[in-house]
Amino acid sequence: MADKPALAHAVSTTAAPAARTWDAAFLWFTVAYGLLNFGQGVFPPLLPQIMDGLGLQFATVGLLGSAFGLARFVTDLPAGLMTERQGPLVVLHAGIACLLGGTLLSAWAPSLALMLLARALVGVGSGLTIVVSILFVMRRGPAASRTRRGNVYEIGVIGGTGLSAWLGGQAAAQLGWRSGFVVAAAAIAAAWGLTALRLGPALRELGAPAPARPAPSAARGGTPWGAVLAIYLATFTLAVSWAGGIGTLLPLYGGRALGLPADVLGRVLSAAYAIEAAVLVPVGWAADTLGRVRVLVAGFLVMLVGAAAVPLTASIAGFGVAATLLILGLTTWMVPPVLLAERLPGGFRGPAAGLYRLVSDFAYIIAPGSVGWLIGRHGFRLTGLLMAGLVVAAILVAIPVLGRRPRAA
Repeated sequence: MADKPALAHAVSTTAAPAARTWDAAFLWFTVAYGLLNFGQGVFPPLLPQIMDGLGLQFATVGLLGSAFGLARFVTDLPAGLMTERQGPLVVLHAGIACLLGGTLLSAWAPSLALMLLARALVGVGSGLTIVVSILFVMRRGPAASRTRRGNVYEIGVIGGTGLSAWLGGQAAAQLGWRSGFVVAAAAIAAAWGLTALRLGPALRELGAPAPARPAPSAARGGTPWGAVLAIYLATFTLAVSWAGGIGTLLPLYGGRALGLPADVLGRVLSAAYAIEAAVLVPVGWAADTLGRVRVLVAGFLVMLVGAAAVPLTASIAGFGVAATLLILGLTTWMVPPVLLAERLPGGFRGPAAGLYRLVSDFAYIIAPGSVGWLIGRHGFRLTGLLMAGLVVAAILVAIPVLGRRPRAA
């Protein structure tokens, strides 16, 4: 594979606003998004109490997740276009306003209808803010360090989400589930203040046009659609592994097939997430230094083994190892957008970010239900093998298509 030399050919039409890999703006950006993800991550641990408080059944409570997912899905492309026309700062403020409004409405909502509206509003806010975050990582700083920066950002996201599950759960246990949303709203408000005080100049600079520079690999040949589609297949595979594998297969197999209590299952998955967070920076360095396609394929191979092995485990230790392998594959999450930034002739701009998120969110919507149906109809083992088969397909496409050095015009 020869994706590393492609860096010399991947020149975006938008010059990176900052030449340094790490700066104060990136630090504040990571903290702000950690707080935003803290605000969004409080919902899952509160769900059982929400069911009791609103008198919901299992069938209707699933609508809350659907409202969030569908709202974010339909927001992705408009969010990308808005960043191109209005600038990322305006879009980020709008997204945080939606997150805060939806979270406060969640804390008050006395009925299913209003809770659905609240979750949809949070979904819109999530779609707006995520597009800005991807643009910030991809278009600031030197191109050679994009994966490292992206993985450091992911550490902030994981940290905020994990902390919210703990603190939000503690608040709910002491004061009721609505207090969990109040804690979440406070974190989102803090992120909004941080954005206004510290991120304005960097985001304005990010949205400013720069002199166009032709990309030798695509300036005359147009968009390399084979490579772009291969990258979207990799994006889809990672999202399916997250939503269908980690979000559905792991908890169902651990809870149903192995009979693990919720606290034990939580500790096993928390340990796997901690290992993932610990290796994010080394994986990012390896991708930027040794070649992004090489590291992407290596991550897929690890994920493949984990997906196939989970349904074969019969003990907590075996399940923990297989779950960790599946989760470790997600350390390559930021590689596909970096590859898009390298290979798109127009660079990674708003519409590209919106389409990238659209592919991810499409997988988020269809994967949990599909994996659940497969488990119910064909069992855990075949489901694991089919997920592994999707990973194999992504590998077989990535090696010949993305491993080639883009042709200079």
